[in-house]
Amino acid sequence: MLTRTLPEIGQWYENKDTGALFEVVAIDDQGFVATQYFDGEVEELDPETFIKMPLRMTEQPEDWGGPFEVDTEDRFESDFFAIPNENKQESGLEPDYMRIVE
Repeated sequence: MLTRTLPEIGQWYENKDTGALFEVVAIDDQGFVATQYFDGEVEELDPETFIKMPLRMTEQPEDWGGPFEVDTEDRFESDFFAIPNENKQESGLEPDYMRIVE
């Protein structure tokens, strides 16, 4: 027996045929389903297409970096959250030797 899956906003699904993960982000008045795939791609599906897809409900992926294209080695880099040194005067774009001295 083939089970049909109804869309639920905020729920993650996996396409059994392709393995693609996506979240239902909206459903409009006509029943069209807006989905966002793990890689960030957004798609709108008509209700019949969604219901006929071979889907299974799944948990939200633990790997949050998919749609942001953040490499694994960059996820915990401290320079993402670096606090500028307020006591240091910015020298501008040109090197010191190019500044006009009065």
